[in-house]
Amino acid sequence: MSKYHFSTIVSRTHIFKLMPMIHSLHEHCRDFHLYVLCVDKKAYELLQQVPWEHVTAVQLHEMEDPELLEAKGGRTFHEYCWTLKPAFLFHVMTEYDEAEYFAHLDTDLFFFSDAGELFAEKPDASLFLTDHRNSERFASYYKLTGQYNTGFVGARNTEEAYRAVWQWRQDCISYCTVEMNEEKKTYGDQRYVEKWPAQFENVHVTESIGANAALWNIEQYEVSLRDGAVYVNDTPLIFYHFSGFTLVTENEFNLCWYYHIDDEATVNMIYVPYIKNIKKWIDGIQKAFPDFRDGFIPKYAVPDTHFYTVET
Repeated sequence: MSKYHFSTIVSRTHIFKLMPMIHSLHEHCRDFHLYVLCVDKKAYELLQQVPWEHVTAVQLHEMEDPELLEAKGGRTFHEYCWTLKPAFLFHVMTEYDEAEYFAHLDTDLFFFSDAGELFAEKPDASLFLTDHRNSERFASYYKLTGQYNTGFVGARNTEEAYRAVWQWRQDCISYCTVEMNEEKKTYGDQRYVEKWPAQFENVHVTESIGANAALWNIEQYEVSLRDGAVYVNDTPLIFYHFSGFTLVTENEFNLCWYYHIDDEATVNMIYVPYIKNIKKWIDGIQKAFPDFRDGFIPKYAVPDTHFYTVET
């Protein structure tokens, strides 16, 4: 029995990003098992090539049911992947239920310290959320993408948590689109969890600013290195959400679609370690599969905001 059972969803276009996330979990979380829903055969095939400990790959047909299949027929691929997030988390909670805590993790997360710190803030909570903590640049996005970011959603093994995640699952099956709808207060899978603090008693919004640091809040923090650990202000960085990070070629990346990251400490202490790790996995996977190039976006299709080239 592991203390933490995590779930994530990956397609062939995100396999390069999945590998650094798994690597960072092994570096910083001692007692976990990660369940990976592979939404296409190529992602499943590639994941089988790496003998990860504490990782189980699940094929899509193993967890799809009539409700999901009906929703699938009217959704884009992207929308269906978002629909699957709470459905697969609930699947893990019911099929692999011998854990104290569960959490969905997006594939573009990268851990810099122990994931257990997320739950240690309030161990008896049933549900765990992270506020966007938007910087001034992104303050208006609260009306569009909501208060909480569902790149991480945690749950303790309680009846209350099962009810909440089931409700989230059913909400997404009913309606899950890529459009931001301010009037309906919907955006993919994300805004449904805004109801949780009012509906459930044991919801904890993570206090640490080191949880779910990302492009939408990192500008307001001072990034530093202390005794080998990355800090944001005076708080250890637990994980960074590399939303908007784009693979252009094997050696060129765009760090952020929205703005140039001017702070050198943020680039050197957060982005460069991630780039080195993802570069290692790109090289390794392409050595085994020379023709595999899924996940790269042509440079002409990427905004010229912050390109970064690895010198070879």
